Amino acid sequence: MGENSIKKFLSWLLAYTAGITTLIVLPTTAIDPINVPKLAIITVGGFMALGALIGERKMLSQPKYRLVQIFGGLFILDLTLVLLFSGSNFNQEFYGTFGRSTGFIAYFSLGTLFLASVVAASTSSLSRITGALLFTGGASILYGLIQKIGADPFNWVGSYSQVFGFLGNPNFESSFVGFNGILAFALIVGKKKVWLRILLAVDVAASAVVIEFTHSQQGFLVLAGGMAIVSLMWIRSSKFKIFRIPALIGSIVAAGFVAMGSLNSGPLASLLYKISVTYRGDYWRAGWKMTIEHPLFGIGLDSYGDWYRRSRTIEATLRRGPDVVSNAAHNVLLDLSSNGGFPLLCIYLFMLALVIISTIKVLRRSSIFDPTFTGLFSVWVAYQAQSIISLNQLGLAVWGWIISGLIIGYEINSRPTIDASVVSPGNKKGRTVSVSSQQKVSTTAIMSICAGAILGFSVGLPPLIASSKFLSALNSKDAKLVENAAYVSPLDAYYMYRVADILVNNKLIAEATTVSNDSVTHFADEYPIWALRSKLVGLPQAEIDRALREMKRLDPHNPDLK
Repeated sequence: MGENSIKKFLSWLLAYTAGITTLIVLPTTAIDPINVPKLAIITVGGFMALGALIGERKMLSQPKYRLVQIFGGLFILDLTLVLLFSGSNFNQEFYGTFGRSTGFIAYFSLGTLFLASVVAASTSSLSRITGALLFTGGASILYGLIQKIGADPFNWVGSYSQVFGFLGNPNFESSFVGFNGILAFALIVGKKKVWLRILLAVDVAASAVVIEFTHSQQGFLVLAGGMAIVSLMWIRSSKFKIFRIPALIGSIVAAGFVAMGSLNSGPLASLLYKISVTYRGDYWRAGWKMTIEHPLFGIGLDSYGDWYRRSRTIEATLRRGPDVVSNAAHNVLLDLSSNGGFPLLCIYLFMLALVIISTIKVLRRSSIFDPTFTGLFSVWVAYQAQSIISLNQLGLAVWGWIISGLIIGYEINSRPTIDASVVSPGNKKGRTVSVSSQQKVSTTAIMSICAGAILGFSVGLPPLIASSKFLSALNSKDAKLVENAAYVSPLDAYYMYRVADILVNNKLIAEATTVSNDSVTHFADEYPIWALRSKLVGLPQAEIDRALREMKRLDPHNPDLK
């Protein structure tokens, strides 16, 4: 597969976007040091990719990409319809809720990165993404070890594990380090140089050590599952292919036992089951209820938290108490279906199916073991597996979407074609004229990429700037600055509630009343602000009664609300 300049640019853009998104954290700069910086990088990268695709639109408009065009376009169209017609707060849907940042702009950018990956896919681009993932994984391992020995330069708060890497959560860290180990294992199997295999073996071992330090078994399941897929694909291409059917059956049986054990059934239950699985079941049931009650447009992008209390069962309410809630379904498929309805879910499922079909086609064309393709596909499977029991973290999701596009594009771009050498009409002797694969990036494409970068910064930076201003206001301990921080743009329900709560605790009741009044005007489904107003001194009784009614509406199974 030839790689012209625009495809080379796109592949490097994808590699840098994915790597920086995972690694960037701003603990001294933003009140949300994890998610809003990652959103900013994904947005800039996504809009630059969109600019490149628009500037070189003839590439994406080729008939071979028709199916991807249709469903990529449908995904973005349906996101837009959900944004406009679901009825949730526009800012929250557009940028996402505090602590998640998986609203319209995040999925739009992931969608454009996916399309760019399809176009850019080649042997070289697969290698670049492989290198980027191994580098990012190595950095995550190193930082995890630094955290383990207590040498972290940042004073993080709120994590229940000492080791959580650049992703803010030990489950995410263990999964991502598992991705790194899977890819390194695939290269060990496929590479010939002894020194490289030793280095990669150290990488796999280090991945396992850091996963152990996170105290998250999720990473070991990811690593083991991915290595099993690599092994199966190697057996298929080796002299031991006679064992591929028994190995496949054994893997399916093992996966079944693991699934049963995770659900507190079968012989592995005592090893694998955790009470958190029961809690996830509560989140899944609530997400499914939201889906079936809002089948067309869902409840609104990143609005699960607004609906969880009223969608959970009585049992879920009482299990850990009514104040224990969630802002995500802990299942990416249910997040999509509850937030955007069945159409959004179906489009996403089609894209997953297209990745699997593309992989089968690639494998049928060649019996040779390709460690890079095999490793990336195994990472993709591992990402999808962990997404069934986890929420959508941008530092992980960016790899899942980019690798999806690369696999689909690699299948399309590696299809057998007529040789690029053609006989020139003026060449009577039949000499061949080579079509150059090193076509330069056009001026139009450069201008489009620059425009995309400017637009990406314009759209992606406001949440980061707001997060930085909010933290600065809190650190100032100036009452007026703190009060004004409630209104940083884009408006955020968490900021308004946090400011109102701080003002109440500092006996600034008039100011707290003003902020809470504005908060319920913009975020009528924000339970915490209604709870605050129900106890606000000096609020008219009619407003207190209204707050109690709203709390009951939003949390109908709460036994503390009469």
